[in-house]
Amino acid sequence: MLERQRWVRLLAPLVLLLGLACGPCNLLSSDVPTPPRPIAVSTESATQLESRIRQNLSGEPGQQFILRMTDAEVTSLVATQLAKYDESPVADPQIWFTKGKVYTSGRLVNVLPVETDIFMISSARIADGRVTVEIEEASAGALPVPAGVLDTISQSVNETVAELQLEVQVTALEILEGEAIVKGVRK
Repeated sequence: MLERQRWVRLLAPLVLLLGLACGPCNLLSSDVPTPPRPIAVSTESATQLESRIRQNLSGEPGQQFILRMTDAEVTSLVATQLAKYDESPVADPQIWFTKGKVYTSGRLVNVLPVETDIFMISSARIADGRVTVEIEEASAGALPVPAGVLDTISQSVNETVAELQLEVQVTALEILEGEAIVKGVRK
């Protein structure tokens, strides 16, 4: 139940605010950027990433860890988590790492009368031993999401990410082509 609350808390502000940003229906469709390489969703990739996360977070205090995550693993984990909900607000998520940024696309469903393409570009950095995310740009259909809304979504994401990192201190973060690497120490 706590896991479901985290996912809802992470996605609810995004869904609500993107839904409010959508105006007339002809503005709800646009050419959403696509990943530079195919990203296949599989339960095997999701399970592998979950297993590595558990391994890295279950060590002894003071133990160092390195967590590598590929586009396919992160996309698969998010897609399998969203699939657990009867009326998930996001369908067909695609998450990819490139040019030092995190790119996300998908479709907003079960929120508005029509489905809407969504797209986000985020950056991630380390602050006080934790990963923080800043959503730099987002759109719902052809409409850009206002900067104030992006700040609110970023804050919600960071609160959820902070809850997930209670027992580690992150010391390094790299966003490479097709993967992200998180290094840290167990508290």
